[in-house]
Amino acid sequence: MDILIVKLGALGDVVNTLPLAIRLKSHFNARIHWITEPLSLPLLSRHPQVDRTILLDRSSLRSSLCEVVREIRGLRFDVALDLQRIVKSALLCMAASAGRRVGFDRRRCKEMTWIMPFERIAPADPSAHMVEQYLEFARHLGAGDAEVKWNIPEGETPPGGLPEDYIVLNIGATKPANRWSPEGFARLTQLLATRRHLPCVLTGGREDMPAAARIMALAAGSVIDLAGKTTIPQLIGVLSGARAVVSCDTGPMHLAVALGKEVVALFGPADPRRTGPYRGQVVRASLPCAPCNRRTCENPVCMQSITPEDVMEKIDRVL
Repeated sequence: MDILIVKLGALGDVVNTLPLAIRLKSHFNARIHWITEPLSLPLLSRHPQVDRTILLDRSSLRSSLCEVVREIRGLRFDVALDLQRIVKSALLCMAASAGRRVGFDRRRCKEMTWIMPFERIAPADPSAHMVEQYLEFARHLGAGDAEVKWNIPEGETPPGGLPEDYIVLNIGATKPANRWSPEGFARLTQLLATRRHLPCVLTGGREDMPAAARIMALAAGSVIDLAGKTTIPQLIGVLSGARAVVSCDTGPMHLAVALGKEVVALFGPADPRRTGPYRGQVVRASLPCAPCNRRTCENPVCMQSITPEDVMEKIDRVL
């Protein structure tokens, strides 16, 4: 059985889809083919349950799209799953040579993709955690319930090595409104140094390097700055060795959960029931405006209301 997964999104979305891929491969002894974008390719191309990765490169979209369509028309799939629920992913599913095409129910579709002639999974709660929403496709196809697994491949050690014992502070977030302040993270390094005698390792993307520099200038204790300096395999290695991971709502938070780490997630605009850590602690302020699901906010009071002491209290629970 050959199954095509169309999930192009960010790292966290891809991580939350992995339990579905693993369940389908196990239940049907299926070959899993996955269309993805460059950010998640290093994870999926090394994953033991993903047989083929098909790269859609946004930086050269026209030529890449032609190559992808040519490839998926040349293969034969028993099922194609549109897990992105946008026009681009729906058209890719339509282009694939597939016996069945399956998508979300109308209420959970985006960009009017419900008009596509796909099988639809049964309507269900759109506020349920995304891991569970993706697993609804397994149940629709006849693969029953089983243990949720991610099977993340082994990571790599970044240049320079790591302390024997440390806490990861993942300081970035794709959506600006989801970010916590550098001052908050710096104060947290002080609390971890004085109360737990633990060094911190900063992670994030290249866009987070200015915030990391600000944290380093204010921090106390031993802090290693790896923001913008790790590949995905190296990030896996950093997260794997941590005692705990503190993160805003972003992909490495979900990756830390998938690695079985103790996770403390800082939430403001997003709904943690849906996109929070599948397993872990959540820190959020109770405010009437949250969750609002906004990407940007001129006055992100929900994130500003989270104090380092609030975060430290959750860390103490898991250590």
